[in-house]
Amino acid sequence: MPNFTSTAVLCVSLAAVSAGAQTPTPTLTGRGVHLVLDATHGGIRRLESERGQEVAVPTGETLALFRIERAPGQPFIDATSAARFTWSRIEGGRPGLSLAWEGFRDYPALRVKATVHLEGDSTAAWHIALDGIAGVGVERVLFPRLGGVGLTEMASLAVPLWMGQQAKDPRSLLSGANDKGRRFEWDYPGHLSFQMIALTRPNGAGLYVAADDSLAYRKLFILSGDGEGYGRVEVGHQLSDPAKATRYAPAYAVKLGVIHGTWMHAAERYRAWGERQAWARESRVARGTATKWMRETGVWVWNRGRAANVLDPAITLRQQVGLPVSVFWHWWHAGPYDTSFPDYLPPRDGVPTFTAAVKKAHAADVRAIVYMNQRLWCVQTPSWKNENAERFAVRERDGKVRLETYMVFDPSPCAPMDIATKFWRDKYAGIADTVVQQYGIDGIYMDQAVLSLACWSPDHGHPVGGGHYWMDGFRALAADMRRRNGASLGLAGEGGGESWLPDLDAFLTLQVSQERYADPASGWEPLPMFQAVYHHHAITYGTYGSLTYPPYDEMWPDSTRPANALTLLDAKYRRQFLMEQARMFVWGMQPTIANLLPEQFEKRAGEIAYLSRLAQLRHAHREWLQDGTFEIPPVSNAPELAFTGSRISIYAARRGGATEVPLRAPAVLTGAWRAANGQVGIALASIDDAPHTVTLTLDPARHGTARGATLWRVDASGRKQVGALPAGARSLTVDVAALEGVLLIVEPGR
Repeated sequence: MPNFTSTAVLCVSLAAVSAGAQTPTPTLTGRGVHLVLDATHGGIRRLESERGQEVAVPTGETLALFRIERAPGQPFIDATSAARFTWSRIEGGRPGLSLAWEGFRDYPALRVKATVHLEGDSTAAWHIALDGIAGVGVERVLFPRLGGVGLTEMASLAVPLWMGQQAKDPRSLLSGANDKGRRFEWDYPGHLSFQMIALTRPNGAGLYVAADDSLAYRKLFILSGDGEGYGRVEVGHQLSDPAKATRYAPAYAVKLGVIHGTWMHAAERYRAWGERQAWARESRVARGTATKWMRETGVWVWNRGRAANVLDPAITLRQQVGLPVSVFWHWWHAGPYDTSFPDYLPPRDGVPTFTAAVKKAHAADVRAIVYMNQRLWCVQTPSWKNENAERFAVRERDGKVRLETYMVFDPSPCAPMDIATKFWRDKYAGIADTVVQQYGIDGIYMDQAVLSLACWSPDHGHPVGGGHYWMDGFRALAADMRRRNGASLGLAGEGGGESWLPDLDAFLTLQVSQERYADPASGWEPLPMFQAVYHHHAITYGTYGSLTYPPYDEMWPDSTRPANALTLLDAKYRRQFLMEQARMFVWGMQPTIANLLPEQFEKRAGEIAYLSRLAQLRHAHREWLQDGTFEIPPVSNAPELAFTGSRISIYAARRGGATEVPLRAPAVLTGAWRAANGQVGIALASIDDAPHTVTLTLDPARHGTARGATLWRVDASGRKQVGALPAGARSLTVDVAALEGVLLIVEPGR
C-alpha cells in the first residue's frame, strides 16, 4: 500500500486532566482516520473516519490489544495481565505512538512493546515485539484486536478466500444460527489468496484489515460476532519453534483502518502494495516465462476418466471453436479418486493406449494436464507402509499424523505430506517425470497446491509451528520439476495465492460456480477478488459448470453408483451454465467447460455455441481480458433475472440436502479491464434470451472519458467505431442482443 507519511497529519491528544484525577488518553488523528486508545491497558476504544463516522466504538469493556496464546492447557496472557502500561509519542518522519506493558505476574522477564503509525491511506500500521518469553510457552499472538465493529452498518464482508467471496449481511452471518455469535478463522498463506479482509458500507466508512508481510509467514485473520450487532477482528501470528524462542517480533505490520467504497476499492488499495512485492515482480507472467501453450489456451475442458471419454470431446471442441483447447484431466490414474494417492501409475487405460491418445490429441492441437494431488498420501495404500511415508507426514500439535478424508462413498483417510521434506518432493517429482517424459503429458495439475499447513514434526528439518518453510518447500519442488521437464511444462494449482505466483502458470478458481457445491444458505457469493488484485500477473481458469449430472468414478463402490451419472441435466438449469460462462468472460478468466460429452454438440448446441462465442471474443482481445488490469466496472442498470440452479457436483448433494438452489443474476454481466496502452475494455455478456438496452454509469477518471474518448464496439460481427464520447462523459447506452458478448473499447482522447 502507498505510504504518504509525508502528508499525514498526526495529533497526539492529551485529554484535559483535573489535578491528577485522570490519565491522558492516547489519540491519533491523521489523513482519513481517527483512533482512540484506552489509557489503562492500551486497547482500541474507537476507530472512525476523520470526519467522525464510526467504524468501531466502545461496547463495555475494551478488548485487550494483544493476547498471548500458550501451549495446550496453559492460560492465555493479554494486555490486561500487565501491572503497568505506558505510552509515549513518536516524533519524526513517521509520527505515532509507542506502547509498553510489563509486570506480568509469574513472568517478570516478559516485556511487550507495540507501535502504531498512521499511514497516508487512512490506515494505521501496527507492530509488536515480545521480549523475555523463554519459559512462557508462547505459541500464537493475537494482535491487534479490535472490538465493537458496527456490523449493522456494514453492507458487505469481503474475504479473498481463494478467488474471493462476499457476504451481503455480515451481521446475520456473524450472529450465527442461534444469535450467540459465530467465529471465522482464515489462514494465510493458503485459503486466503492475499492478506486482506474488508467490511464495507455504501457511501460510508468501512473497515480495512491487511498485513504487509512479503515473506508469507503463517498467520490467521479472525472475525467473530457477538449476536448483538457488533464484531471483533483479530490477526493471529504463529511462532516458529516456540519452545526455543526468547523473543518474537514479526517483521511485518498489520494495517488497520478505514476504507470508503466497496470490496473493489479495498482490492485496489491492496493491489497498490501487492504488485510491488517479489511474488508479483517475479511472477511467471511478469517474467515472460509462463508456459506458452497455457497462455494461448482458448478453452479448457475438464473431463474425467479414460482417454477416449476425455480427449475425443476436446478434439471435437477444438475443431468447432477454432482455438487452442487444453484438457484438465482427472481420474486418469490406476486407483480410485481420493483414496489411492499417490499410487497414480500406471494409467488405468494402460500405457500404450494412454500414450497413443495423448499423441492423437497433440496432433489435433489439444494439450493436457493430469491430476496429481500435491500433498496427500492415502494411508490405506500399500506404498504408505512400504515406503515408510508416515515419517514425512504433517504432524499436529499433539504429535499425531494429520488425517483428512474426502471420499464420501467409501471413506478412507489421507495424510498431508510435508512439502518441506526432500523425501516427499522427490516422490512427487519422480511421478511427474514419468507422466511427462514417458507418457507425453504436457503438465501437472497440483491439487491443493495453494494451501499450507503448520507442521509440528521435530525431525523434518524445519522450524515447528509457524514460519515460511511451506512456501520454501513448494518453491523447491516447482523448480525441480521445471529443471527436469523443461520450459514447456505447465503447472496449475487449486484456488488463488499471491505467494505461488512465481511458481505456477495457472490457478483454478472454481468459485465462479460456487452455487453448485456450496450451501445455498451460507450467505456467501463469489467475487473475482484474486483477479482484481493479480489478474495481470496470473492466468485463472476453471468451473464446475456442467451440462450433465456429475460423473462417478468406475473404481468407486457399485452400491452407491447413481443411475444418472453423466446424463444430461434438465434444460431448466441452462441459465446457470450461461451465468458461469459469462462470469468467466467478464472476470477475465480462461473459459472452461466441465464434463463435455459428444452428445452435447447436438443436444446442447446453444450452450456450446455461447461458450464458443465468448471464448473467441476473449481470445482475440487478451490484452484486456487476460493481461489487463482490473478496473472497477461501470454501474449497469441491467435488470436482474431469477432462475433455478442445480446444486450437484462430485460430492455435493450426493448425501442429502437440496439439489436445487434459487439464483439471481443480472441479465447482462459487466466487467472492466485496462490494457497496457491505457485503453479501457468494458466486457458485457448477456445471459438472457431477450435483447436489452443497458445504460452504464461511467467514472471519467477510471473509464477513460475525462478528456473525451473514441468508442469501439467488438462483437461477433467484428470491430467497428461507434462514436465519440465527450470530455467527462458519465453515461453510455449499449444495445446487447440475446446471449451476446460485447467488448467496448474506450480509447482516451489525448
